Amino acid sequence: MSEEKRNGNAKTYGKNSVAAGSIGDWATFIIKSLRLLETLPLLVAVAVGVYSVLTWPGGPQSQYVLFYVLLGAGFVLSVVYAAQGKNYWTLLALALGCSLLGLGSLGYTAHNGEVPVEIAVQGAQPLNGSQADALTLVMSAPAAEDVRDRLRIALKISDDDPNTATCLHKTTATLKAITPGIAPSEFRIAADSVVDFDLGGQRGAVSVAFVLHTEPNCVMRLSQVRGTLHNS
Repeated sequence: MSEEKRNGNAKTYGKNSVAAGSIGDWATFIIKSLRLLETLPLLVAVAVGVYSVLTWPGGPQSQYVLFYVLLGAGFVLSVVYAAQGKNYWTLLALALGCSLLGLGSLGYTAHNGEVPVEIAVQGAQPLNGSQADALTLVMSAPAAEDVRDRLRIALKISDDDPNTATCLHKTTATLKAITPGIAPSEFRIAADSVVDFDLGGQRGAVSVAFVLHTEPNCVMRLSQVRGTLHNS
């Protein structure tokens, strides 16, 4: 005689029989799991997007192109995957992979990307001919997360009075590192130039002397100074 078992409202007969109720519970669990799996890539893409907004490191937008491409691809693939209603594992892996690689790209840029910094100009202007006193360019100590290996400085020297004959073609300048350990220790530059210093592990403030070279009757001005910390 077969043995009767009860599982909820389901009955089974026999020693090794399985209750229909148990099968139904497992089926419901599997269906819910698959539905959650369908939305998982989209949830990951949205989470990465929200995280990037909350922790955006700043700097030139051009250095985030790879992040935008990867996150955009992850979002599109997630929507396509969810719309299929089937478990295409390759599509699932691609959607998750793009979003997570985008997150990695953002993290890499946050620690290695370019960081604009303010360069203070200390000293009197305008600069009168070859007798002008030196100016001092000072970058304050950056935040710990903004420390980089190199400092790029873009400088522009202009005529103090644009209505007079220009002296730009007669003008150069010398930049001399004041902070120890910076290389090279000296640059000779034209009126519109970009220089790049290796900070030699310097993590604090950086000072550089600016000395103008022009003819005695020329009155000039250091009109623009932009600084950028970077690693390469």
